[in-house]
Amino acid sequence: MDGGAAREREGPHRARAGCILDGGETLAAIRDRVSSLGAAAFHSAVLTDKDIGRDKPIVPDFVGLKLPNRYVFGCGMDVSGAWRNLPEIYAVKDS
Repeated sequence: MDGGAAREREGPHRARAGCILDGGETLAAIRDRVSSLGAAAFHSAVLTDKDIGRDKPIVPDFVGLKLPNRYVFGCGMDVSGAWRNLPEIYAVKDS
């Protein structure tokens, strides 16, 4: 029995990449699920990490850009289905 448990802890390593980290709840849930399935390690990468002014339940291993708490679009992120294919990241103007 102990041999099987040891093999599960030594399971494959998993990585997850995403566009933007807002509150971090979804990425933390993915990490928890992957870990519960026996992954030996979990690494995460996000294109952008938004400063929301509070602690998040996960800190990504790799971050492309840190952003202020603004609605951003471009590089795969959209505004109501538009502007997803822009080659740069833009922020919606504060009102």
